Amino acid sequence: MKKVLSTFIFLIALSAGVFAQGISGGVKAGLNLANQTLSGNGYTSSPSFLPGFHAGGYLTLMFTEHLGLQPEVLYSGQGAKNGSYKLKLGYITVPILVRFNVNNLLSFHVGPQIGILTSAKAKSGSDSQDVKDAFKSSDVGVALGGTVDLPMGLNFTLRFIKGLSNINAVSTSGLDYTEKNYNIQIAAGYKLFGKK
Repeated sequence: MKKVLSTFIFLIALSAGVFAQGISGGVKAGLNLANQTLSGNGYTSSPSFLPGFHAGGYLTLMFTEHLGLQPEVLYSGQGAKNGSYKLKLGYITVPILVRFNVNNLLSFHVGPQIGILTSAKAKSGSDSQDVKDAFKSSDVGVALGGTVDLPMGLNFTLRFIKGLSNINAVSTSGLDYTEKNYNIQIAAGYKLFGKK
């Protein structure tokens, strides 16, 4: 997975140098409303949303006035909760988004996201347990959202990320069990370089 991620980043850097008409970048951080879809033997449910945070950086590589790519590298706190039980998952996520600028103010984006699991803890009351071995090391999903870019370099993003991978690494005999992440992100960002 690390080789795939390195290749992805190399291709983005190459495309930035060869094709991009405009390059900008910045930092962002915000709120996660994370949850999961749990399925097994025809039954599907979701626990409650778990508030968390995400933070990192982004590049905007515009090929034309309206069309470009927006790769990002973020830390993202995910998981779910059920009463006093909380499952806290930490990921390094790399969304590779196609960006469409409607105008200078509004843009939409969609694309795949790869997540690398960094931590997994189950908490119930004051008890905490490391459960990283119960989850797969990577998660693949798709992201869809929109951004409002203000003239002074500030931007605000609303995004929905749907996990496509079954992240459950525990084999349960006779039970077709899947566990998938999904997440709503609300972020504020600041453009550090490029056109403001």
